[in-house]
Amino acid sequence: MQRRADTEAVIFSEGVARPPMPGVMPTMRRIFLTAICFAALASACSWTGNYERAYYTQHGATYFVEMKGRRRLLAHDPLTALRGRTYEETLTLELPRIEGAIDGGKIPTRPGYRGYTGRVVITKVKMRVELYYDDNTKHPLPWNGEYTLVQKDRAEAK
Repeated sequence: MQRRADTEAVIFSEGVARPPMPGVMPTMRRIFLTAICFAALASACSWTGNYERAYYTQHGATYFVEMKGRRRLLAHDPLTALRGRTYEETLTLELPRIEGAIDGGKIPTRPGYRGYTGRVVITKVKMRVELYYDDNTKHPLPWNGEYTLVQKDRAEAK
């Protein structure tokens, strides 16, 4: 069996040229399509989300709680999107205490940044974050969820 490049027809040993079978994809296209599908699947499998632990330190009467997570890089072209790269992001909340329910309006933010609504509830070593941006749209923070609180070693905090 021979294949003629100019017509994609298959020439069998009998010398009869037949057109390619409908629905059968040439090998190179099949390999390329499979590779693209695998790359898209692999990039979708890269883990993003918040880490389970949040670390806190005390400075005077204030507590600083540090939460970390993985975020996907923004892509401006298809090849970058297929690579599925991530980066680590950190949010530090300044809390007046490390127990009970804390109203989001009592959590200070930097000047020029939106405040919070919602609340943070801390019970023993568990912290539940349920915060929203205070902009009348009720957009949740990507940091919402449950964390295990761990006190940072004083040596690490300096």
